[in-house]
Amino acid sequence: MQSPLTVEGEARGTWYFEASFPVRLLDADGNEIAAAPAQAESNWMTTDFVPFRVTLTFSATPGTTGTLVLQKDNPSGDPAKTQSVRIPVKF
Repeated sequence: MQSPLTVEGEARGTWYFEASFPVRLLDADGNEIAAAPAQAESNWMTTDFVPFRVTLTFSATPGTTGTLVLQKDNPSGDPAKTQSVRIPVKF
């Protein structure tokens, strides 16, 4: 995997707030090396799956590992409503 990385997929509309949700890329030590909002590509005000797209620009040593983190947007700040999906990656 190399920079820039474009991530495309689908997330439930409940993951979005104002048509976006946070995406972070972490290195092997858990340090954030990139972050950007994933943008809904259609009507996000639904409980159905909604396509999204985000591009992350980063610097990482080839052959190392990290984690792509997709976070449910949580404007309330309530820890009970925090959800995420963590995907291991290799640079």
